[in-house]
Amino acid sequence: MTDFEPRQGLAVQVDRLVQIYTVDGQDVAALSGVSLSVPAGSVVALVGPSGAGKSTLLSVLSGLVPPSAGRVFLGDLDLARASTEQVDALRGDKVAVMVQDIDRNLLPYLTVRENVALTAPPRLRTAIRPADALEMVGVPEEDWNSPIDAVSPTVRQLTALASSVAPDPQLLLADEPTSSLTGDEARRITEALRTVNHERGTTIVAVTHDVDVAVGLGGRIVTIRDGRVGNDSTSFETTEIVVGEGGTVVLGAEFDEDFPPGTRLRIERDPANGAIILTRVEELR
Repeated sequence: MTDFEPRQGLAVQVDRLVQIYTVDGQDVAALSGVSLSVPAGSVVALVGPSGAGKSTLLSVLSGLVPPSAGRVFLGDLDLARASTEQVDALRGDKVAVMVQDIDRNLLPYLTVRENVALTAPPRLRTAIRPADALEMVGVPEEDWNSPIDAVSPTVRQLTALASSVAPDPQLLLADEPTSSLTGDEARRITEALRTVNHERGTTIVAVTHDVDVAVGLGGRIVTIRDGRVGNDSTSFETTEIVVGEGGTVVLGAEFDEDFPPGTRLRIERDPANGAIILTRVEELR
């Protein structure tokens, strides 16, 4: 692919992050004590319904929004205490963001190759050649010189991904990378993201509402609901539930049918072996 070794991925550490916005004069907590650890070179999918706080978390990790409270580390840099110049330097050298709207990732009057070349100028020491970036994510060569408006939505999304990885970032933040795509089209995007992670060692944090996309990324799946981290697992077959501040537990959407809102649960310890037993008592009316 390239004549230099892959860069080491950037680790992410979030500790009790609170993010507050003011809406109509009222403070609203978009994130309520989120803690999350993403090892360097790993892949994490943030899953949850609209309004859960996924995109807000991505905005904080990108350095676009300073944390209201808590600590956020990208590598050794604490975003809560870093200067604007330090954050800008980090974003310019180590972090790439792929936004949800394809039109915001690409310039319509440029070709596929020109869009990628724009983000990987020769002066950038770590830049990947546009042809290598396009090949890595699976853009057919016959589309490279086509105007963006003349290619399929899947190719546009792959081009957006190639543009994001051409500077060879250590951390890629992808907001709904399969937006408006389904089935095999969406799988082409998830496979491309896995290839980037495998070949470049890039740490990837992707936001999605689609469970199939989360599973297809092949990494950890972290559920976010109501601004809190709920489940943290490597599949939806076995789920690890994160206990938050004050002993709070947030269940993922996959448990809604079994434990609808208002369900009372009894927690007991088996005297024989010390195992924790969870029993449904009743549903409050």
